Amino acid sequence: MNLPMSWLRDIVNIPDTTPVFVEKSTDAGLKIEGITTTGEEITNVIVGQIKSLSRHPDADKLWVTQTDIGKETVQIITGADNLKEGDYIPVAVHGATLVGGLKIKKSKMRGLESNGMLCSIGELGCTLEDFPYATEEGIYVFPEAHPLGDDAKPIMGLSEEVLDFEILSNRPDTNAVLGIAREVAAMYDKPFALPEITVQENGGGGVSDLVTVEIKDADKCPRYIARVVENIKIAPSPRWMQKRLEAAGLRPVNNIVDITNYVMLEYGQPLHAFDISAVAKKEGKHNIIVRTASAGEKITTLDGVERILNENTLLIADCEKPLAIAGVMGGDNTKVMDSTTAILFESANFDAACIRATSKRLGLRTDASARYEKGLDPNLSAASVNRAMELVNQLACGNVIAGSVDIYPAPRLPEAIPFDPEAINQRLGTKIPPDEIYAYLQRVGIETRRGTTSYEAIIPTHLGTGWGEVDLAEEVARFYGYNRIKSRYAQKIPATLPHQTGMSPRRRRDMAIKQALAGLGYFEALTYPFESPKAADKLLLPADDAARNFVEITNPLGEDFSVMRSLTLGGLLSSLSTNFAKRNDSARLFEMAWEYKSLTEERPRLTLMAYGTDMDYLALKGDIEDLLSAFIGGKYVFTPLVLPYMHPGRTASITHQLHPKREATSLGYLGEVHPQVAANYDIETRVYTAVLDLDALHTLAEGKKLSFTPPPKFPAMVRDLAFTVAEHVTAAEVEAAIRERGGQYLAEVALFDVYQGKQIEAGFKSMAYSLRFVAPDRTLTDEAAQKFLTAIRGNLSQKFNAQLR
Repeated sequence: MNLPMSWLRDIVNIPDTTPVFVEKSTDAGLKIEGITTTGEEITNVIVGQIKSLSRHPDADKLWVTQTDIGKETVQIITGADNLKEGDYIPVAVHGATLVGGLKIKKSKMRGLESNGMLCSIGELGCTLEDFPYATEEGIYVFPEAHPLGDDAKPIMGLSEEVLDFEILSNRPDTNAVLGIAREVAAMYDKPFALPEITVQENGGGGVSDLVTVEIKDADKCPRYIARVVENIKIAPSPRWMQKRLEAAGLRPVNNIVDITNYVMLEYGQPLHAFDISAVAKKEGKHNIIVRTASAGEKITTLDGVERILNENTLLIADCEKPLAIAGVMGGDNTKVMDSTTAILFESANFDAACIRATSKRLGLRTDASARYEKGLDPNLSAASVNRAMELVNQLACGNVIAGSVDIYPAPRLPEAIPFDPEAINQRLGTKIPPDEIYAYLQRVGIETRRGTTSYEAIIPTHLGTGWGEVDLAEEVARFYGYNRIKSRYAQKIPATLPHQTGMSPRRRRDMAIKQALAGLGYFEALTYPFESPKAADKLLLPADDAARNFVEITNPLGEDFSVMRSLTLGGLLSSLSTNFAKRNDSARLFEMAWEYKSLTEERPRLTLMAYGTDMDYLALKGDIEDLLSAFIGGKYVFTPLVLPYMHPGRTASITHQLHPKREATSLGYLGEVHPQVAANYDIETRVYTAVLDLDALHTLAEGKKLSFTPPPKFPAMVRDLAFTVAEHVTAAEVEAAIRERGGQYLAEVALFDVYQGKQIEAGFKSMAYSLRFVAPDRTLTDEAAQKFLTAIRGNLSQKFNAQLR
């Protein structure tokens, strides 16, 4: 919900600046998605006054003005003809910027210097709808005097701070200005009361003499109120109302439509206005019937589209025809026009599930339906329609007929729920005194009844229904302060507590892995855990592959979502395919997800997948090594691997070798996706992936002990070793053999050359390694190094028949 900060400050006293307010609001659970400021691109536009005005000596259509801008009087040339001496106008001085990035500089016009520009409403991003009294082609003239040199934007309403509030589905009361204001007052511990409404009823007779209302389905329409205004005068709404509507994202239309939208923003209750002359009469009175539609019944809505309805659609109708789709959109046959002389205002409450289903089935989502489908308080209806009548009085739109027709068969009452202050403390891990808990609840209007052995909280109707003790604990927590609640994980907590606060070590490591991958340039993806059985064919899985044994869904949404995935590749390949189709040059994604091997076997996997000019096998291998070294340390061995969906010559398994003499742990694999698999997903470039076993990674991380090894005080001894081996021997095998006999002082093994050529026998290759030895307590001698080299050569000769070069 977009809310101008000035509107909020008019209702509740906010002692903080906007940035501080935003921070405090987020801490209190009132999340703000962002802040925008209208007219941000407009700078250095100030108030000036025309002191003198004369024709340009060399141009009949130009005027030379002497304009006082407070600190000085400057000469500015303009082509506008609507100015006179003494006018107060907006002046863009040298260095100013206007709408569209236009920069204002000193210049010469027909030989005379011009030190800025006098601004029209168009150059400030406004229209005649914003300033109806302005001149469209000329310079904007302020209707009253202002201090010279002051910033013109606030005066013209062009520097409004607009906050984007996130509205939670269980708090529809905050989808309104007054609802937000109530929360802000609670946050600052200030009293809050809805504003008093005064309606001057000056129309003839009473509403009950003009209108009858009949509700045929009280479950879908708990309440319906009708009020009538006569002698309607359709006109533009005042500028202050237009500014607030625009800042909130609504387009001003006319005074009647704007009043309904303004009240919807202010109270959260949608209103609808019918041209009462289009509502058929029954026994001399305009007849409103709230009923469900007949199957196949039709109505043309305000957007000009004919809608075909079913028997689950709730309608507002008269005795002859449908008038509106309840809670969604009005009918075209009763819309307010310039010729309208009397209006029936509707303020009603509708069942949330009914409105949601209707909106979804018709593909018609409106501001009204978005509010109704979250569930509204039926007690809000009366205040909202009366506020609309008050605005009709203020804007002189017409005469309000006395009274209202209010059908409310089963009024909603405040709900009483039992609670225990001590249980709330147990849930939160706090020791808040009961009186303080009561005070926190009182802030949001929750009264408490204290007895000797039991307590009750009285939930006001605007907070909705279905509250429990856990909801009360949440209210207490957000005003007490989440940051004041200490984590109790890993402490001894009584087993009777329903919840434990804090984050488990595994969860913390998962978050750290995500942060590390984000630092490496990857974006987290979330894909569906179910897919089509055809994914096995796209991944080139053999007919007897175990990954084809999918877990089938009993009641699937369709064939494309009929089985649980047995591999995590399909979802990310589809995501990369979308990126490639949209011509993104590169993409790097990762996902923590589950592979489903059977009904009882689920395996957590970390999957990375990427393509692009900056990605190849070695780049991915480096990312994996960076990630693993940060969490589990040790050495990693990459061994050639063949998988049906991976490139046969560019794929390797990953094993973790903590010590040469200990058994290695399998961590997963990495490599290039098979080109045919990439083509099956319409990706016309090389794709690289890595799949890691999260269970294995966490197991190794749990056993890792952090330690600090100081840099060696003594110089290292470096020896190079070159030998020939059969060409099928891998570098990983050779490095493992070297470390196996390298001794405790072998600090580093680095392959720096591989050669096959005329000087090497066919079927063999030459490999050269740099070995770095260092001791923490002394400088190693040649004899000590030679001892290790001899052992290494012997091991290589024994295992690979290596010949020293």
